[in-house]
Amino acid sequence: MSVTREIRGHAAILLLVGGLLHFAGLSYPREVVFDEATFGNYVAAYCCTGQHTFDVHPPHGKLLIALGAKLGGFDGSFTFDHIGQSYGDQPVFALRFMPALAGTLIPFVFFLFLRELRASPPIAFLGGLLVALDNALLTDTRIIVFDGILVAATFGALACFLAAQRQPARIGWRLILAGLLAGLALGTKTTGLAALSLMGVCLVFGLGVVRATIGARIRQAVVLGLSAALIYVAGWVVHWVVLPNPGPGDAFYTTTGHMVPDLLTAHRTMIEQNIALNATHPDASRPWTWPFMKVTPYLWQGANASIYMVGNPVVWWGTALIFIAVLVQLAVMGPLGSRPPPPVHAEPRIWVPLAGYAIAFVPLLPVTRVLFLYHYWTPLLFSLAFVLLWLDRSGWARPGGLTQQRTSYVVVVALAVIGFILVSPLTYGFSVGGYDEWLAGVIRSWR
Repeated sequence: MSVTREIRGHAAILLLVGGLLHFAGLSYPREVVFDEATFGNYVAAYCCTGQHTFDVHPPHGKLLIALGAKLGGFDGSFTFDHIGQSYGDQPVFALRFMPALAGTLIPFVFFLFLRELRASPPIAFLGGLLVALDNALLTDTRIIVFDGILVAATFGALACFLAAQRQPARIGWRLILAGLLAGLALGTKTTGLAALSLMGVCLVFGLGVVRATIGARIRQAVVLGLSAALIYVAGWVVHWVVLPNPGPGDAFYTTTGHMVPDLLTAHRTMIEQNIALNATHPDASRPWTWPFMKVTPYLWQGANASIYMVGNPVVWWGTALIFIAVLVQLAVMGPLGSRPPPPVHAEPRIWVPLAGYAIAFVPLLPVTRVLFLYHYWTPLLFSLAFVLLWLDRSGWARPGGLTQQRTSYVVVVALAVIGFILVSPLTYGFSVGGYDEWLAGVIRSWR
């Protein structure tokens, strides 16, 4: 089997697995879950009522969710009042369609990201599979929130940027698409700035992926910036066009019909309200606890079941332990004057995800506003990429297809599948003869 055919097969499997896990039973529970009580009202405004709304996040992710809801028949008449509220005959599948689509794409996009970092096909496939089998990310991309859009756009942008480095002197569609996706990531959440920041770091320092001349790097930066600005501003224009009516957002600021002043006012208000956020929440957590899932958000309680945003322990704890161990090893070797063992497979570019982790995670450490486990999605995937590339560099993955891999590779896949199954009652919200209640109790005891 050729490498290209094998890679296509891996990609097809990841898309199939992601689609099945995300769209199966997507309309369940037919009740408002967690942040749907907040973001659902934004979706109703964008798709239907046109009432001016305000959020501390830019509008792009909410606009995409509203598009899916509108195409699926949602008329905006439903008011998202509280968690547990019945949806009745509302098109729940359509409301959750865009997040589920983004979640379906994330394993595939992560696979492409790893391949562009020169990961071997078995390692890239393992990365995509581990992401597909992560219960927490799956949970968060099956409800009306936009974190999945953020993650898909971020790693899609980076994959396109890395692909563009094959012909660095040419300004092609990959580089333009990288800028557009980076603009979408930023327009979904301001933490999406990590994509543009990492691309900027690569252009300045190289990090083993950019070998273009200074002039070519400058041209790339200009194209990336203009493309990102285009999609970012376009989202705000759509925001104002589809929200012409008075609404709750008027309490924060009113539009004057002039784009630049309105854009500045909106961003100034977003920053002020972000700083002013001082509410507490029992499921909030500090960044340094995220790698070990100390506090997993409680999303929904039904008659005999519940949903928690708890991750696959193989993905979270396995990644955290190896990531920390490698960083400690590197930190200790430097002062001792020793070096890591020479790579068996020199291709993987491990410093890009390490820089990405620092860019995405470190700025969150001093934040005082309430934060949740889902703020760790981007750093989690960067740390997973670093671990997988490090293992690839050390020769853990064997040349050839999946059938040629060592027993430990198969064991990791098997453990990930088992971890996913064991956590799945709290992912999908179904009862298993008291096991789900016992598991929820165990998770609550972590706090």
